[in-house]
Amino acid sequence: LLAKLTGIPWEERTARFRCMIAITSPQGEVELCQGECRGIIAFEPKGENGFGYDPIFYLQQPEKTMAELTLDEKNEVSHRGQAVMKARRILERRIA
Repeated sequence: LLAKLTGIPWEERTARFRCMIAITSPQGEVELCQGECRGIIAFEPKGENGFGYDPIFYLQQPEKTMAELTLDEKNEVSHRGQAVMKARRILERRIA
């Protein structure tokens, strides 16, 4: 990916991760929980945590790549963390 982006300026290297979780009821009701994390593809990898694109997926807030975040930080800002928190609220509401 980095080789394909050679010569592409910072402001044109935008990217996003998306996660979708579907929760269905026995009656067939479906609720969708989407999480989205926007970032920029960095010029070089940084960080040791995570996997896949994490070392090159740069977040403007907190000014780190996903691979530089702790697990707790990543869960707060990641697309998966956002979708899971939305799904959790739905499930808690359903079992309350």
